[in-house]
Amino acid sequence: MIEPTELLKNAQYPMRVVVRRTGLNPSVLRAWERRYDAVEPGRSDGGQRLYSEADVQRLTLLKELVEAGHTISQIAELEVDALRALVRREAVSVDAEPDVRNGRDESPQQGGSSTGARQLGTSQAGMAGAASITPAGTLERALRAVHTLNGRELESVLSRAALALTPVEVVDEVVVPLLGQIGHQWQQGQLSPASEHAASQVIRRFLGWLLDALSLQGGTPLVVISTPAGQQHEFGSLLAAVSAVSEGWEVLNLGADLPAQDIAEAALRSGARAVALSAIFPPNDGRVLGELLDLRAELDPSIDIFVGGPAARPHAERLRPAGVEFVDDLPSLRRRLREVAEVMRGG
Repeated sequence: MIEPTELLKNAQYPMRVVVRRTGLNPSVLRAWERRYDAVEPGRSDGGQRLYSEADVQRLTLLKELVEAGHTISQIAELEVDALRALVRREAVSVDAEPDVRNGRDESPQQGGSSTGARQLGTSQAGMAGAASITPAGTLERALRAVHTLNGRELESVLSRAALALTPVEVVDEVVVPLLGQIGHQWQQGQLSPASEHAASQVIRRFLGWLLDALSLQGGTPLVVISTPAGQQHEFGSLLAAVSAVSEGWEVLNLGADLPAQDIAEAALRSGARAVALSAIFPPNDGRVLGELLDLRAELDPSIDIFVGGPAARPHAERLRPAGVEFVDDLPSLRRRLREVAEVMRGG
């Protein structure tokens, strides 16, 4: 007779079953495995991930605690008994919390992380909390964390949004307006330089995590992402990279501030089908036009070049005849990448 513990250990499920049972999306599940060693699935003879019942239970606990306000980096290494104990502690806090709602909205979105943790102690409450996460509410909570210099809360807010929202919603309706608000409030003196720098570090780390979580390798068209020489602001390129992977492209992210020859060499050696660049700051950088024209001269016309950002916008009319396309925003970039992919497929 097989012991129950052996059943837990040996039961094998493909990723689609685990996704359905836990509510995690596949990209987040892969990121938790690669970055945090949350679980170690087996492999079939064909290389397919296979998960045990114990893996499913562990992932369910981790997801519940992340929705309650914990960061995956803090809890991924905990043993399953410790995870269960933490969930029970949250549940006790919920039971002890007096019901003071009386018609008011006491959802986790209205309070800080500790309130959210108390109110999301059970699986049912956790799923309800995730379902109620909206881009607007996430943006509000993120800004509050920025102003209070609470980097851990900001990371938690963004991580919970990544679990509940689509990548496009996270980028277009949370991160882009968040960066805009941070920049505007900093310029107006409403946000301290320390707050701006601390928030930038968290957002940069989050976008890197999201890119890693969504990334595809092999069998999809590849786009090289960077910024031209002299352009050191990398948020635009990171957002472009996440937008590209959300459209099914493989991304080679080169980082910021690269000369045209280096970008061209990377595109040629990697077999890229497109190059997407961001040129944001300084907006009056006179080198941008020359760098983009040099890049176009280095690459075959079959490789599309897209560029966006305030520093490139003044050159849009001169770039178009040369074969460099200016894109106004991230939705436009995604649309053009979608069109290129359709042409490649013969559609």
